[in-house]
Amino acid sequence: MPEKVPVLLSNTLPKRDLLLKLIAGRLAKLPSDLNFASDHERMVATRITAVEYLKETGQYRKQLQGCLKNFSGRTTETFRPEFAASVRRLYHDHLLTLGRSLVEFAEQKVNRRKVVDIDFTGADLTNPHFSGLLESLFNEYGEGVLNLDYAPWTCRIARIYNCSKDTMKRLEGKLRSIGQFACIDDAISFLELRIGLHGKYTFKLLVDDLDELISDFLIDSTNGHVNNVKARKPIDELVKEAAGKYEVLNAPTYLVNPEAYKSILKHRIRATLKKGTLFSRKATKI
Repeated sequence: MPEKVPVLLSNTLPKRDLLLKLIAGRLAKLPSDLNFASDHERMVATRITAVEYLKETGQYRKQLQGCLKNFSGRTTETFRPEFAASVRRLYHDHLLTLGRSLVEFAEQKVNRRKVVDIDFTGADLTNPHFSGLLESLFNEYGEGVLNLDYAPWTCRIARIYNCSKDTMKRLEGKLRSIGQFACIDDAISFLELRIGLHGKYTFKLLVDDLDELISDFLIDSTNGHVNNVKARKPIDELVKEAAGKYEVLNAPTYLVNPEAYKSILKHRIRATLKKGTLFSRKATKI
């Protein structure tokens, strides 16, 4: 009697697990139906997959920051066009090796004896890369499950290899490794702009806005209150520390006008410390 194939609803799986299963399943099928004409094509395909996965799971910025950190201290004199071109070529060459390693890992480690049917009925898989990957899986199994008149597509069931947690963990590690080098084009554009503005690049943590900066810099994550050590420091010292530690991505004017950045930081830090002090006083009275 044939073994019954388990069926999972796509919305019962964490996004990370779902995407890793899709990636593993597709990579494991590459030798039979998606042989690449060249190492370059393999590199491009695996690079795109890694970057899209990292973006979808909120990990891309961490990889970009890791890449940028290697260039801290570079100046107009040491970040010339020929240097940037050489770094890009060096990283792209390494991506050839990483892409080959990723495909080989999927070929060798994904257990083809265990499969699972995932029901995508009503799933909202809006990322073009992964919805396209899913489309290829549906087509492969001859399922009439795509309604191309609508976006995102209304899907039904795809049969994929049921990877173990260990395989998914190792696969994710390889995707992160690719991401560290795959973000080099974004990193070079990022560096060129900042070195052009200031003559030098100094690494800073990237935050979306001032709320994220204040939360990371001043707030103790264990209790939601102002960090006790920071609360005892002079405001001007805190402003200098924060300005040197963070870059606010959604406020490009702060790059052009550092003094305006320090001014708004001083205002926000003072207001946050005042709220924290008031909270502490109220708590003491109670």
